Amino acid sequence: MREVIRGQKVNYDSDVDGLTGQTLNDHYAAISTDREYTALILKSTAPAKSLFISEITVFRMLDQLRPTATGLDAVPAWFLRLGAPVFAAPIAELFNQSLVAGVVLHQWKAAIITVKVLDAHQYFRCII
Repeated sequence: MREVIRGQKVNYDSDVDGLTGQTLNDHYAAISTDREYTALILKSTAPAKSLFISEITVFRMLDQLRPTATGLDAVPAWFLRLGAPVFAAPIAELFNQSLVAGVVLHQWKAAIITVKVLDAHQYFRCII
């Protein structure tokens, strides 16, 4: 029954006309060696190590937020300053993944623009 379901049993360990696995490995290793091979240089699109944002940089950014720095998600600045030691590593990782991929999330491109009246006789000025 086993031969009917799986087919004839094949012996992969047998030699075919003196060929063995080691003979084939030696043959292909000999012909695939290029004596003029040189190591490739980094692609110009590869990110430089100085491009990455460190965790301490993100921590300092969060720790120095102004009280009016509430974003689109309405998370208050005091909360981000308080949680900076916890939030810095994951946020730095997100920034670095974005830089490596070369993609900026559309949520990061959004902004709220509010108009503030300086004086009744002056022009309006936008606060971003």
